[in-house]
Amino acid sequence: MKSLLRALIGQGIEALRANGTLPADTLPPDFVVERPKTREHGDFATNAAMLLAKAARSNPRAVAQALVAALPPSDDVASVEIAGPGFINFKLAPVAFQREVASVLREGADYGRN
Repeated sequence: MKSLLRALIGQGIEALRANGTLPADTLPPDFVVERPKTREHGDFATNAAMLLAKAARSNPRAVAQALVAALPPSDDVASVEIAGPGFINFKLAPVAFQREVASVLREGADYGRN
């Protein structure tokens, strides 16, 4: 699931570079996608907007708003919210959990191995 969210965020960053919201030479930062400390904040969170804001010398919350608006739609994501100075929180749709369980059952002992 983290890899899916990283891909969506990467696509959003590319869209912001393409439309001029971010400078074209802004490199995608080495952002994290992780479980938030508080469950109420969603299933996953990222610091991507805060790292982008630093690189672009912009307001982190404004970058977060632009990034959320630029994220491509996904059936796996139920909602996306901005928290605090620019964290982006993701709540997964039930179908995302169903797909993950199906992967576990299909892959068995090999699940999660690279």
